[in-house]
Amino acid sequence: MTVTSATNSTSPTSVASSSSASQSAIAQQSLAGNMNSFLTLLTAQLNNQDPLSPTDSSQFTNQLVQFAAVQQQIDINANLEKMLATSNSSEMASAVTYLGNTVTGVSTQLPLQSGAANLDYTTPAGSAKVTITISDSAGNIVSSAAGDSTAGTHAYSWNGQNMYGVQQSDGTYTVAINSVGTDGTNTTVDAAVSGVVTSMGMDASNNVQLYMNGVDMPLASVIKVTLPMGTSASSASSSTASNTASSSSKTGT
Repeated sequence: MTVTSATNSTSPTSVASSSSASQSAIAQQSLAGNMNSFLTLLTAQLNNQDPLSPTDSSQFTNQLVQFAAVQQQIDINANLEKMLATSNSSEMASAVTYLGNTVTGVSTQLPLQSGAANLDYTTPAGSAKVTITISDSAGNIVSSAAGDSTAGTHAYSWNGQNMYGVQQSDGTYTVAINSVGTDGTNTTVDAAVSGVVTSMGMDASNNVQLYMNGVDMPLASVIKVTLPMGTSASSASSSTASNTASSSSKTGT
């Protein structure tokens, strides 16, 4: 299930969870098969029982009660799945408003969009040197720069050029930030990457994901949202209702 902005030409592969059989449906089919087998055996046993020594019906009754209990549990699970699907659709409808906005979240994946990439990082106290390394999908280092070693939060922008000044293609890159302390110890520093949301969808666990081209950002990991230049919070709020209504039809497909 994926919702894509009109300007995005590369959308992620959607998760076809809605088309696959639910766990309750699979359990229902299994139960039906077991019940048919049970009834076939029961009928054959009754037809061939010794009239002078009839089969004890209490065992049959207990087994039927067990089947009924399993059926009830399956029905409960089916209802829970429906409630979860409704909740997921609601989350997808609400998340549509992120399209076109810039979101920030902790990740090692860095989106290069329109030839630029941005991130924030917090240098720990006692740092003597900070190095920001950016690698491509093949693991090759394309950029390595010195960061601010002063304790506190800093912003860093990459112009998309490699160490030879060659502009790299937009896409997904890996960022690693290392801090060397005054005592020589190495510390890995988290990067809070930023990017424009171009599409959205759900992962295999039905969690809402925001996509910045090829970089996926779980909705739960978003720590900041920035509106596009020239867009006020009030105008963005007024468009939420229309975006949510249009997303209902998209999430139902």
